[in-house]
Amino acid sequence: MVDERTILHVKSLAEVPGHSMTRDWALPDRENCYLVLLEMAKKHMPGRKPVAVNLDEICAKPGDWFGGDDFSGPRFDAADPKFPGMLVRDMPNPCNLPYRMVDGRRRLKKLLSRGNSAGYYFVFEYQEAEPFILDFILEPKP
Repeated sequence: MVDERTILHVKSLAEVPGHSMTRDWALPDRENCYLVLLEMAKKHMPGRKPVAVNLDEICAKPGDWFGGDDFSGPRFDAADPKFPGMLVRDMPNPCNLPYRMVDGRRRLKKLLSRGNSAGYYFVFEYQEAEPFILDFILEPKP
């Protein structure tokens, strides 16, 4: 389990090692936090099977989340929708949808551009994710 006293200091959102939550993506009463995906997956992924989810029920961050176009370039080109992403059910999100995407938005974008209406995802419950949510401090720019 993650040590909840740990507070990460970063200079940009791109340095956050997991699903960052800030601005309109922040959780209630938590200005800057992130989900430690690797630790959550280690704990809850064994034995879990991906399930089909309607794409219109998924809230995913926009392509310019880090300030550029994440839906072009080498990372986007390499994104393969045959590998399931990760969703958290009932986690607060700005779209007020049932699922919050925490991994796989480039793969989701590809599925949508191909006209798919559903995709396969590993789905976690919010209470499973909560112990792996830590705070971070975004250092002011000099």
